[in-house]
Amino acid sequence: MSAKLLKADVLFFQRILMVSGYYAGPLDGKWSKAVDDGEKRFDDEYERIKEKQGAFDPRTETAIRTLIPSAQKKARAFMSAAADQSVTCKLISGTRTYAEQDALYAIGRTVQLNKRKVTNAKGGGSNHNFGIAWDVGIFVGGKYIEGNNAKEEKLYTDLGAAILKKVKGLEWGGSWSSFVDNPHYQLPTGKTAKEVRKLFEKGQVYVTG
Repeated sequence: MSAKLLKADVLFFQRILMVSGYYAGPLDGKWSKAVDDGEKRFDDEYERIKEKQGAFDPRTETAIRTLIPSAQKKARAFMSAAADQSVTCKLISGTRTYAEQDALYAIGRTVQLNKRKVTNAKGGGSNHNFGIAWDVGIFVGGKYIEGNNAKEEKLYTDLGAAILKKVKGLEWGGSWSSFVDNPHYQLPTGKTAKEVRKLFEKGQVYVTG
């Protein structure tokens, strides 16, 4: 699991472990043996899924490791499907704490005003906060393609269209009608982010598989 998630917000990590089925202790933000044991079971499952579905580049693995197990499986299916494309694809972002989400929300609003807005979701309002979403980056000749023009955006839309044909049970941000987010993929929940947040904060399951 991400060291940043562990050290910055123990309560957040307890929730991730609980919704993954690896922790049943109190949601009190205190490190304990039960959290240690839950972390080991979480990491063991990551290794089992990786062995079964295949490993990818280090940056992708870092992002996958932060996702809950059901999302890890789908992210690996995504990467396997993306391997057939003419561009190189990597996962560049996975789970974020609420604080990390708030920091991204500030970009283009209160900080780094020269940049475009990264997200419309504050902390607790994004599926990245619940272990079920990831962002991808396309690389051509080793160069990261940001999608800053029509030609670059087409690489992301072509990728998304191809992935959805191959990987079932996956939601793509490029299909959204508002704030289209071509690099974004997530597990569908059938729930609003507000509904998922309530379940997450209680340590209750909101996706299966």
